[in-house]
Formats: sequence, structure tokens, C-alpha cells
Amino acid sequence: MDRQFENLDTYILLAKKIISKFAPGFHSGLQKELLSNEDAISDIASALMTADWKWDKNRTGFEGKSKTRYSYRNQCGLWAIKTYVSNKYKKKNIKLSIDNISSDDMKTYSNNIKDNSACDPLDIAINKEEKENLKILIGSLLNSAILSEKQRKQIYKYYFEEKTLLQIGTEYGVTREAVRQNIQKGIKKIQQYV
Repeated sequence: MDRQFENLDTYILLAKKIISKFAPGFHSGLQKELLSNEDAISDIASALMTADWKWDKNRTGFEGKSKTRYSYRNQCGLWAIKTYVSNKYKKKNIKLSIDNISSDDMKTYSNNIKDNSACDPLDIAINKEEKENLKILIGSLLNSAILSEKQRKQIYKYYFEEKTLLQIGTEYGVTREAVRQNIQKGIKKIQQYV
């Protein structure tokens, strides 16, 4: 197998180019962070060297197409950037010992900690009230003289009982298309009213 390698300076230059090309796609500031971190540049340059070592011009991918050396390098460089971001994220999630935190820092942390799984009681109350108001509005629209009795029942069955158009059509002895058209006419009446 014919392997081609560049000199170290070339790999470092290629690593910087790949960082400039792909890092902005992750988040703003990552490009600057990586370009100022010699270890990160070195890791990406190593990934490019490995790419040159592993690249095989006769190997084909999933679609039966062969990868160019350039595209394989880019792929390996991109993986190295993803690894850097993943490792950085893992380091940020290291548990802190309470013994090492000052009381001022503890206040700062406690003010910034948010439980995303818990709902704010005010939001729960507002959502509940909005749902109740919506039920009342829909109920008054369905019970108003805007819709025919047939439209009212078919809309209710379709949206509230979650029956299919075919099920409703069978119940009324009509095609599903007739039910769809009747529901659409009813919805248009409601839209014109509202």
C-alpha cells in the first residue's frame, strides 16, 4: 500500500485550516479557542496523520463511492474537533465538592441552578387556565348555530374522539371524502365567524 505523509508543519497548517472551516459550525468562539490551544491543534494534526496512515484509495463507502484523501482528512479532523468538544463538556460536568466552595460561590451557584424537569407553578396554573378557556371556546363554537348538527358531530368525533374519517363515514353511511369535505366546510364557517 502506498502511504504518503506530509511533514509536521504541514499537518499543523492543515489542522488550523480544518479548525477554521468546521469549528464555527459547532458554536461561536470555538474556532478562536481551538486555534489558541496548542494541544487541540496537535490532537487534530495527529488525527490528520492517522487519516493519511489509514486512507485507502481503493476502499469504498456506503454508496459504493471511494473517498478522496482530502475528504477523509476532513472527516478525521471533524471527528477530532467533536472529540475535543465532548471532552470539554465532560470536564464541565465534574461534580464539585461542597467543602471546596466558598459561601459566596455557593450563593452564586444556588441562584444559577435550575431544575429543568420541574415546572414553575405559575406556568402550570396558566396552562391549566388556557386549556379550560380553550375547552369553553371550542364547546361554545361547536354548540353555536354556526355549524349544522352533522358538522358539529363529525368535527367532535374526528378531533375529540380521534375517530378516522373512514370510521365516521361508515357510521353516517357516506364516504370518507364526504366526511372530510363536511368537516372542512365546518372549519371554514368557524374561521369566518372568529
